[in-house]
Amino acid sequence: MALLLLADAPLRSWTPSASRLPEQFSAGYLDRYVDSLRGRDDLVVFLGDSALWGYKLSPEQTAAQALSRRLSGARVVNLSYEGGSPVNDEVMLRFLLAKGVRPRLVVFNVNSKEFNSSDSAYRRLRPALALAADPQIVPGLRAVLDMQDHSAINDRASRFVERFWLLYRYRVDLRESIFGTDDFASWLKNLAGDVSGYNERYRRAHVPTPDAFEGTYDLSPIDASNVSFARLLVFADELRRERIPALAFLTPTNHKLLHDYIDSPEYRANLRTLQRALEARGVRTIDLDAQFPAGAFIDNDHLTAAGNAELADRLYPVLKSALR
Repeated sequence: MALLLLADAPLRSWTPSASRLPEQFSAGYLDRYVDSLRGRDDLVVFLGDSALWGYKLSPEQTAAQALSRRLSGARVVNLSYEGGSPVNDEVMLRFLLAKGVRPRLVVFNVNSKEFNSSDSAYRRLRPALALAADPQIVPGLRAVLDMQDHSAINDRASRFVERFWLLYRYRVDLRESIFGTDDFASWLKNLAGDVSGYNERYRRAHVPTPDAFEGTYDLSPIDASNVSFARLLVFADELRRERIPALAFLTPTNHKLLHDYIDSPEYRANLRTLQRALEARGVRTIDLDAQFPAGAFIDNDHLTAAGNAELADRLYPVLKSALR
């Protein structure tokens, strides 16, 4: 126990410097990571979901990291994550500003599936963000969110211990930093699967099919009653009020895979509604929804490494112009 407590000594000088948030991150990690960004005036902050985070890709293969290598004089910070959504972007922006972090430019993706009330992130914050940014969740927003209850005795006890024991606070983050997203047993299993050919056979048998995404996209007209749309407008208004330049892009979507579900006038009308609403609030918005071939996708909206490289190519001239 004494050795575990002594581990706090080096942790007190540890500053996260990852090129993107880990797949799993704690409220403590997010808090310290954002603290490390204070005082910088060169931040290009990416906000969004797993499509921008880089699902199934290494950090180096993502569009954000490709742009980081090309944008001289700017530090690209990828604060997107799985489960991102307009409501998450809104709270993350408030959290940054409350911590004294003011981006030079905010870049975010707008994924049409997140305007479906059945989407997992429609009314829900990432738990780590909800804990770290609790003071920034305004009453009007709190009223529409599905908030987790952290009042149980074990939750309160855990937060109390985290205040004093850093190793306990960063237990999830350190595990992933040391072992990666998989443990050693999983690594051995994957290695055996690669050697035997099982993994390749499994991938071929589980190629995404259109019927797997039935119900993912809601074609009902988007209006103010849609929580994601309402919070997107609040987010855009806050960017304008804070005079923070922003660039949005409609998330590339695999139309060949989803043809039966989204190639309709209703789908296009909703995209136009999103784009016009953002541009009316001063957010330059690029429509990339149907601009990528099927081969650039892993599934419905996650791009391959080559797809991410193309995304970086498309965003680069716009970002370079915005940073002049």
